[in-house]
Amino acid sequence: MMNTNTRSQWKIFTPIAVAVCLMTACSDGEEGKEGPSGIVSISIEQANTLKATIEKVAIDAQTQVQVDFFLSNANGIAVTGLENLKELDTLGLGIAKLAPPQAHYHITQATADAAAQNSAVAIGAASTTDAALQWTSYINNQVEPATNAQANAQTQFQAGIESSCKTTCLTSLGAGLYRYTFSKTLTAYPQFSGLDTQYTPELTHRIYLELKPLANSPIDTQLINSVYDFVPATGQTVAADMGRKVIAPEQACFRCHNADLANADTRLLMHGSKRFAFEGCVVCHTTYSGDPETGNSLDMATLTHQIHQAKYQVVGHKGHLYDFSNVTFPGDMKQCQQCHIAGSAAQSSNYNIPSKTACLDCHKAQIPADWNGTVAGLFHNREIFAKPWALSCSGCHPDSNNPQGVGLFHNAAVNTAAKLASDYQVQLLSSQLSVETQTLVVTLQVQQLDQLPATQAMIKSFWLIAAGETNHANMPVNNGQRKVWDLLANASDVALNITAPNQLTVTISNLSTADFGDLSQSKLYSKLVLCADKNTGFAVDCNIANHNVNLSALNTLTLQGQTVTAKAKVVEQACRQCHDQGLEDRVLSAHQMRGIFEPTSSCGTCHAPQTATALTDGQCQSCHSNDAIMYLNAGIMHTPGADQIKPYRTINNTLSYRELVHSLHAGTRTVVGFGNPRPELTYPNAKNNCSVCHSAGQLDLAGLSAEQSLLVAAPDAVNNGQIAEYSPTLATCAACHTQTDSLVVHARGFGGVYQSDASGGRIYQAGQESCAICHAEGRSSGVDKVHQ
Repeated sequence: MMNTNTRSQWKIFTPIAVAVCLMTACSDGEEGKEGPSGIVSISIEQANTLKATIEKVAIDAQTQVQVDFFLSNANGIAVTGLENLKELDTLGLGIAKLAPPQAHYHITQATADAAAQNSAVAIGAASTTDAALQWTSYINNQVEPATNAQANAQTQFQAGIESSCKTTCLTSLGAGLYRYTFSKTLTAYPQFSGLDTQYTPELTHRIYLELKPLANSPIDTQLINSVYDFVPATGQTVAADMGRKVIAPEQACFRCHNADLANADTRLLMHGSKRFAFEGCVVCHTTYSGDPETGNSLDMATLTHQIHQAKYQVVGHKGHLYDFSNVTFPGDMKQCQQCHIAGSAAQSSNYNIPSKTACLDCHKAQIPADWNGTVAGLFHNREIFAKPWALSCSGCHPDSNNPQGVGLFHNAAVNTAAKLASDYQVQLLSSQLSVETQTLVVTLQVQQLDQLPATQAMIKSFWLIAAGETNHANMPVNNGQRKVWDLLANASDVALNITAPNQLTVTISNLSTADFGDLSQSKLYSKLVLCADKNTGFAVDCNIANHNVNLSALNTLTLQGQTVTAKAKVVEQACRQCHDQGLEDRVLSAHQMRGIFEPTSSCGTCHAPQTATALTDGQCQSCHSNDAIMYLNAGIMHTPGADQIKPYRTINNTLSYRELVHSLHAGTRTVVGFGNPRPELTYPNAKNNCSVCHSAGQLDLAGLSAEQSLLVAAPDAVNNGQIAEYSPTLATCAACHTQTDSLVVHARGFGGVYQSDASGGRIYQAGQESCAICHAEGRSSGVDKVHQ
């Protein structure tokens, strides 16, 4: 019998036991008889929190498996009585081996038999550290299609765990230690032709345990998902590099999803609210498991990849069809390293090693009509996959010639962008605005630029952008406080000179400096767009390029040359946690009407977002101001003014940047864009979790009450110009809290303003609100406290 044991058998001494010993040592009385060792424990009924640690696994010669686990509360106190618990809700265990992957995509029995034979041969040659290994469960079923079967329905293998034996298989060993004996030997579970479940003690094995005492037990404190990796032949737990952990959920999944199991709306909790541990999921979601009603793979990689591509369906419990076609993933599925973050888990770099199911997840569209059903039959097609084949086998399979393998192509765009961002850094060095001469002189540093931009074949676009005071009283016509200059155009009012190595000086004349308002609130930006070759990572002539790379200046200055010191309300990286660089493409799509306007055109100050540099640097707000829905005094294609505010532009559908972002993520936005239905966002985190986007100290509400109030369509508006006024803090809240009656009453008591009919104009006075006294971060009712 092979045993593994990670917990010492010494008795556990608590601080109380130590104190008793000390008191006894100081006693003047006679020593009494030595009694039995005391055990500090609480009953399962008394425990408010639970934690299980798998300590020992034994597999005997008949392949009978016994698992010993220690059950305690969060403080490490032993929990007893589990074996006698009436109506035990959940106790399930599974066991799997890490072995060569077994295929799901079969179209003929001959193909299945060939795959099984190949797997059997490979088992003897594969080591326990083979990066291509996948989990194979010893507990499997063959499932026939049932209710709600789709066109591709077919019989499927499904891996599982043992969940019905519960206390019948459980024995108490005392002091919170329990032994679970699987109801069958490993060889007694159903065996299927084409599926290798032979017990192989030399391979890494995994035990999965799930436990919830009662149906109403709190999920966040009493639901247990635990895994234990070991090698039966040696009786040892495995080192991290001997297992298979390809992602770290804390750095991958929970960048966007909510890790709080107490939040019933957004927690990642599956299968009857019992399972949340990714490393437990893969015990059942194996490469060979499939959904009989749809024919789709249940492999964890397939599930994850296709759900995030909005291409997945599965028929679940009682024939319910789960359709993920409405998922809105904000990233780029071609960027493997969005989730497979280098160094985050022991095998996180293994994303570049081909997995049969994972490859097919994304490349189904390239399957030809004469496909023979095998993975090799598709990916060895040299016409369809000409680029990888140019590198021979290493185009997919990593070797010393190409250690990245297929990752060379999957991450080509992000790797090229990172390289060029380093090679061609743009920085604003100085800015001088002269009111007397109505000129602006700006000096930029651009690495590797020693000639004028227009002469460089790899530069697609180069802009200088100035944004003046956003909400000043005398806004110039056509959002004229925002200016965009094309540094590639031969414009009469823009002069360029190379004034030092890698330094470009731009002189702009014929300005109307009054348009910018308060210059201390102005901002200067720059954006460079390079043409690139993803295959080499270099900037190339735009005529032969296959990729564009957007580079924003590393810094922002005021028009007077000072460093912008305004306190950030949100960090750019917080947005980029979920939104990848491809967000720029979606921003362009959202803003264009009849095509992309040129940034320097009359409409381009708003309808040419290709000049946008970041989400949080203030440039978006230069158009998305509090008065944006009055069309920013536009004199072309619009009739500006409050009487032109459309009836659907309510507080949760306004274009003010703060309210726009909040309403999008809160799911309160209902506007359709330019007659096209807006896809419903599927924001995966808790809508009241401000800390996802705002770092500590960013929600002090400083300066918010001093801003201009918002004029928007009244909630019951049916015609243009039926408007309401919201003071700035109230508007911020109302973008998410759409039931405003009680909110308005509260806000008015502290200086807030809500006019249901604001046709007579604004009445809010800047600074009038006192909301920050109680609701600023860190205060008694701070937003960081009430939004939990």
